[in-house]
Amino acid sequence: MIDEEVRAVVLAVIVISAALSASQAMTAGRVAEAFSAIGILGPEMKIGDYPKTVIAGEPFSLYVYIENQEGRTMYYTVLAKVGDNSTAVNESAPADLEPFAAYRSILAHGQNATIPVEISLASPAQNAKLIFELWAIGENGTYYTGRWNHLWMNVTSPS
Repeated sequence: MIDEEVRAVVLAVIVISAALSASQAMTAGRVAEAFSAIGILGPEMKIGDYPKTVIAGEPFSLYVYIENQEGRTMYYTVLAKVGDNSTAVNESAPADLEPFAAYRSILAHGQNATIPVEISLASPAQNAKLIFELWAIGENGTYYTGRWNHLWMNVTSPS
């Protein structure tokens, strides 16, 4: 009687293992949820060490991080724009501003890039909204991915 129970348990383990192995083989290489990502890093390549105040016309450094988890090679463009408190940007609509800079990168699935950027804001401003939007080129042309980051900073007049 124990032999039959042991055989049944062993058979069940074999069947479950075979089913799991087959499902792993069938889903290998598939992307469960495709996405692109963008992040902004400060001058020390860390999250959170962003400049709060910059001087108009003087360059400062940041890093733009982008990641491709789309399941295919992607050509990305990051557009840099500067706005203010009233500048709207969200998942479905980019900021309605002219970009002052563009940064490009081609990434295979699973790759990421950290792009050094040097920025100089021309005009003094309180609560300037520095916006970085992630765009991509696809079969139907260039499109906004719905991903963006922004930093708040004050831009002071030079001494």
